[in-house]
Amino acid sequence: MKVKEVAMVVALALLSAFFVGLLVDALYVEPKYEDFCKQSARPYPEKAYPLYPEQCKPYNLTVQERTLIDQCFDSKGMPDYNLDDKGCQTSFKECNYCQRDFDQTLQKYNRNVFYIVTPLGLIAIILGLFIGLEVVGSGMMFGGILLMAYGTMRYFSNMSKLMRVLVIGIELVLLIIISIKKLRK
Repeated sequence: MKVKEVAMVVALALLSAFFVGLLVDALYVEPKYEDFCKQSARPYPEKAYPLYPEQCKPYNLTVQERTLIDQCFDSKGMPDYNLDDKGCQTSFKECNYCQRDFDQTLQKYNRNVFYIVTPLGLIAIILGLFIGLEVVGSGMMFGGILLMAYGTMRYFSNMSKLMRVLVIGIELVLLIIISIKKLRK
Protein backbone atom coordinates (compact mmCIF):
# COMPACT_ATOMS: atom_id res chain seq x y z
CA MET A 1 0.00 0.00 0.00
CA LYS A 2 1.12 3.51 -0.78
CA VAL A 3 1.32 6.25 1.83
CA LYS A 4 -1.87 7.87 0.48
CA GLU A 5 -3.73 4.60 0.79
CA VAL A 6 -2.51 4.02 4.34
CA ALA A 7 -3.59 7.55 5.25
CA MET A 8 -7.05 6.85 3.80
CA VAL A 9 -7.31 3.58 5.74
CA VAL A 10 -6.45 5.35 9.00
CA ALA A 11 -8.82 8.25 8.22
CA LEU A 12 -11.69 5.90 7.33
CA ALA A 13 -11.07 3.84 10.45
CA LEU A 14 -11.00 6.82 12.78
CA LEU A 15 -13.95 8.61 11.22
CA SER A 16 -16.12 5.49 11.10
CA ALA A 17 -15.35 4.74 14.76
CA PHE A 18 -16.01 8.36 15.76
CA PHE A 19 -19.24 8.38 13.76
CA VAL A 20 -20.63 5.28 15.46
CA GLY A 21 -19.46 6.40 18.90
CA LEU A 22 -21.01 9.85 18.50
CA LEU A 23 -24.20 8.37 17.03
CA VAL A 24 -24.61 6.09 20.04
CA ASP A 25 -23.89 9.03 22.36
CA ALA A 26 -26.48 11.19 20.57
CA LEU A 27 -29.21 8.55 20.64
CA TYR A 28 -28.44 6.98 24.02
CA VAL A 29 -27.55 9.77 26.44
CA GLU A 30 -25.03 9.05 29.19
CA PRO A 31 -26.30 9.61 32.74
CA LYS A 32 -25.02 12.78 34.38
CA TYR A 33 -23.84 13.04 37.96
CA GLU A 34 -25.86 16.23 38.48
CA ASP A 35 -29.10 14.36 37.72
CA PHE A 36 -28.49 12.11 40.72
CA CYS A 37 -26.61 14.30 43.17
CA LYS A 38 -28.10 17.77 43.23
CA GLN A 39 -25.92 20.46 44.76
CA SER A 40 -28.94 22.12 46.37
CA ALA A 41 -29.76 18.94 48.28
CA ARG A 42 -26.54 19.27 50.29
CA PRO A 43 -27.00 21.58 53.31
CA TYR A 44 -23.92 23.81 53.28
CA PRO A 45 -23.58 26.86 55.50
CA GLU A 46 -23.90 30.34 54.03
CA LYS A 47 -20.19 31.07 54.42
CA ALA A 48 -17.11 28.91 54.72
CA TYR A 49 -15.48 28.32 58.08
CA PRO A 50 -11.88 27.25 57.40
CA LEU A 51 -11.07 26.44 61.05
CA TYR A 52 -13.63 23.66 61.21
CA PRO A 53 -12.03 21.46 63.88
CA GLU A 54 -11.40 24.38 66.26
CA GLN A 55 -14.80 26.05 65.82
CA CYS A 56 -16.94 22.94 65.97
CA LYS A 57 -17.35 20.85 69.05
CA PRO A 58 -17.68 17.18 68.22
CA TYR A 59 -21.18 16.08 68.99
CA ASN A 60 -21.77 12.81 70.75
CA LEU A 61 -23.32 10.21 68.52
CA THR A 62 -26.09 8.17 69.98
CA VAL A 63 -25.95 4.41 69.60
CA GLN A 64 -28.86 4.65 67.18
CA GLU A 65 -27.06 7.29 65.07
CA ARG A 66 -23.84 5.24 65.03
CA THR A 67 -25.84 2.19 63.87
CA LEU A 68 -27.59 4.21 61.16
CA ILE A 69 -24.28 5.69 59.96
CA ASP A 70 -22.66 2.25 59.87
CA GLN A 71 -25.63 0.87 57.92
CA CYS A 72 -25.37 3.84 55.57
CA PHE A 73 -21.71 3.13 54.80
CA ASP A 74 -22.39 -0.62 54.49
CA SER A 75 -25.04 0.09 51.85
CA LYS A 76 -22.61 2.39 49.96
CA GLY A 77 -24.32 5.58 51.01
CA MET A 78 -22.89 8.77 52.47
CA PRO A 79 -24.30 10.14 55.70
CA ASP A 80 -25.76 13.64 55.66
CA TYR A 81 -25.80 15.65 58.85
CA ASN A 82 -27.87 18.48 60.25
CA LEU A 83 -25.68 21.58 60.49
CA ASP A 84 -25.84 24.61 62.72
CA ASP A 85 -25.32 28.20 61.54
CA LYS A 86 -21.52 27.76 61.72
CA GLY A 87 -21.62 24.69 59.50
CA CYS A 88 -20.92 22.31 62.37
CA GLN A 89 -22.51 18.88 62.45
CA THR A 90 -25.19 18.60 65.10
CA SER A 91 -26.83 15.26 64.35
CA PHE A 92 -27.25 12.56 61.73
CA LYS A 93 -29.89 13.55 59.18
CA GLU A 94 -30.17 10.80 56.58
CA CYS A 95 -28.25 8.47 54.32
CA ASN A 96 -27.60 9.90 50.87
CA TYR A 97 -27.50 7.29 48.09
CA CYS A 98 -27.01 9.60 45.11
CA GLN A 99 -23.43 8.46 44.35
CA ARG A 100 -24.38 4.79 44.64
CA ASP A 101 -27.42 5.27 42.40
CA PHE A 102 -25.35 7.20 39.84
CA ASP A 103 -22.64 4.52 39.81
CA GLN A 104 -25.21 1.75 39.29
CA THR A 105 -26.89 3.64 36.45
CA LEU A 106 -23.54 4.45 34.81
CA GLN A 107 -22.50 0.81 35.07
CA LYS A 108 -25.70 -0.27 33.26
CA TYR A 109 -25.14 2.43 30.65
CA ASN A 110 -21.56 1.26 30.01
CA ARG A 111 -22.76 -2.35 29.76
CA ASN A 112 -25.40 -1.36 27.20
CA VAL A 113 -22.86 0.67 25.19
CA PHE A 114 -20.67 -2.45 25.17
CA TYR A 115 -23.60 -4.54 23.89
CA ILE A 116 -24.36 -1.98 21.17
CA VAL A 117 -20.91 -0.90 19.97
CA THR A 118 -18.96 -4.16 20.10
CA PRO A 119 -21.30 -6.05 17.71
CA LEU A 120 -21.32 -3.00 15.41
CA GLY A 121 -17.52 -3.21 15.37
CA LEU A 122 -17.71 -6.88 14.44
CA ILE A 123 -20.20 -6.07 11.66
CA ALA A 124 -17.85 -3.35 10.35
CA ILE A 125 -14.99 -5.86 10.28
CA ILE A 126 -17.08 -8.42 8.40
CA LEU A 127 -18.33 -5.76 5.95
CA GLY A 128 -14.73 -4.73 5.38
CA LEU A 129 -13.98 -8.28 4.23
CA PHE A 130 -16.55 -8.05 1.46
CA ILE A 131 -15.81 -4.56 0.18
CA GLY A 132 -13.84 -4.95 -3.03
CA LEU A 133 -11.80 -1.77 -2.76
CA GLU A 134 -8.90 -2.63 -0.46
CA VAL A 135 -8.50 0.85 1.03
CA VAL A 136 -12.17 1.11 2.03
CA GLY A 137 -12.37 -2.50 3.21
CA SER A 138 -9.23 -2.14 5.32
CA GLY A 139 -10.51 1.15 6.74
CA MET A 140 -13.80 -0.48 7.72
CA MET A 141 -12.00 -3.41 9.33
CA PHE A 142 -9.66 -1.14 11.28
CA GLY A 143 -12.63 1.03 12.30
CA GLY A 144 -14.41 -2.11 13.49
CA ILE A 145 -11.41 -3.05 15.60
CA LEU A 146 -11.43 0.43 17.15
CA LEU A 147 -15.16 0.11 17.88
CA MET A 148 -14.68 -3.27 19.53
CA ALA A 149 -11.87 -1.82 21.65
CA TYR A 150 -14.01 1.20 22.60
CA GLY A 151 -17.02 -0.93 23.55
CA THR A 152 -14.87 -3.27 25.59
CA MET A 153 -13.11 -0.42 27.41
CA ARG A 154 -16.44 1.17 28.37
CA TYR A 155 -17.52 -1.92 30.33
CA PHE A 156 -14.16 -3.54 31.15
CA SER A 157 -13.79 -2.24 34.72
CA ASN A 158 -17.27 -3.50 35.63
CA MET A 159 -16.66 -7.02 34.33
CA SER A 160 -15.59 -9.84 36.59
CA LYS A 161 -12.07 -11.19 36.03
CA LEU A 162 -13.45 -14.29 34.31
CA MET A 163 -15.72 -12.19 32.08
CA ARG A 164 -12.76 -10.01 31.06
CA VAL A 165 -10.77 -13.06 29.99
CA LEU A 166 -13.76 -14.50 28.10
CA VAL A 167 -14.57 -11.26 26.27
CA ILE A 168 -10.97 -10.58 25.25
CA GLY A 169 -10.53 -14.25 24.29
CA ILE A 170 -13.65 -14.26 22.11
CA GLU A 171 -12.64 -11.00 20.44
CA LEU A 172 -9.14 -12.34 19.84
CA VAL A 173 -10.42 -15.59 18.32
CA LEU A 174 -12.84 -13.69 16.07
CA LEU A 175 -10.08 -11.38 14.85
CA ILE A 176 -7.74 -14.32 14.21
CA ILE A 177 -10.42 -16.13 12.19
CA ILE A 178 -11.20 -12.98 10.21
CA SER A 179 -7.48 -12.32 9.62
CA ILE A 180 -6.90 -15.86 8.36
CA LYS A 181 -9.83 -15.56 5.95
CA LYS A 182 -8.60 -12.17 4.73
CA LEU A 183 -4.98 -13.28 4.25
CA ARG A 184 -5.95 -16.42 2.30
CA LYS A 185 -7.36 -14.30 -0.53
